[in-house]
This record gives sequence, structure tokens and C-alpha cells, in this order.
Amino acid sequence: MTRLIASIAAMLLPIWVSSIGAQTAQEWPTYPIRQAPAALRPSIQHADLIVVAIQNATSAELTRELNAGGPGDAVQQCHLSATTLIHRIGREEGIAAGRTSARLRTPSNAPKPWAAPIVKQYADSKAASVDGFVVDLGERVGVMRPIAHRAICSPCHGPEEQLNARVRAE
Repeated sequence: MTRLIASIAAMLLPIWVSSIGAQTAQEWPTYPIRQAPAALRPSIQHADLIVVAIQNATSAELTRELNAGGPGDAVQQCHLSATTLIHRIGREEGIAAGRTSARLRTPSNAPKPWAAPIVKQYADSKAASVDGFVVDLGERVGVMRPIAHRAICSPCHGPEEQLNARVRAE
């Protein structure tokens, strides 16, 4: 059975299990989710359940923070809460998960070698236009999905002119 690796990105949500060997990115077969071989589909389904769990848990935490102190307070807690939730759910599922993006706010969110070419290629794409990707890493499988923009994200990720002054400052 292949071990699941997925990831969460500001643009894409990847999930990974452990460090990858010395393969180069060119050696990893990469497929758009809809074109993935049947053998990779169980890993994709597992990753999708994890992605939804992470997104729902993050949204619930963010809702609590927004209700308690508004966007200015929530922006401080969002990164910490999301990171904690991602690591907790990953541990519970026996995988490694994280967020990555072409525009990093945190160096520790840099794309893993298997994810970097995909992140670079789709850096200027809107998440809604990207379905996701699966990467066959041999004994592991990497899955990347875009992070869905939800209405609750807009107070901090909306148009700059509409952002709270504390959010803009952050």
C-alpha cells in the first residue's frame, strides 16, 4: 500500500508523510487529479478527506476568532491556529500536511521538492482554476489541492482597500 503525502498551500493544499529520498522532481510522475491512474485514486480520496477536515477545522477556529475580536485579532491567531490544526490532523491521520505557496509569508512553508514545480507553474493562477495534482513518489503519493476561498477568508484576504487597518498593518 502506498503511503500518502499531501500538502496545503496558500494556492495549493499538499500533504506529505516523511522526507523524500534523493529523487529529482523530473523522476516523479505528476498528473492532474482527473487524469490520475486508478492505482492512485485511493490515496487521492484519503487526501481529499484530510483536506476537507483541515479546511473545516480552520474555518471553525477562524469563525471563533472573528466573533471574539474581529479581523484585527483573528489575523494574529489564524496562522498559528491553522498550522497547529494541520499538524494535529496530519498526526492523527499518520501523514504530514502543510501549506505552501509561491508567495511565502513563512519560510518553513516552502514547497517540498516534489511540489515546487507545480507551485511555480501555477503561481499566477487563481485557485478556482486549478483542480489539483497527484505526484507518484514511489512508496509515497503527494496530493495537492487548491485552498478554497470561503467568505470567512475575505476580511483578511479580500481587496486591500476593504481590509481592516490592523489587518493591513499585519
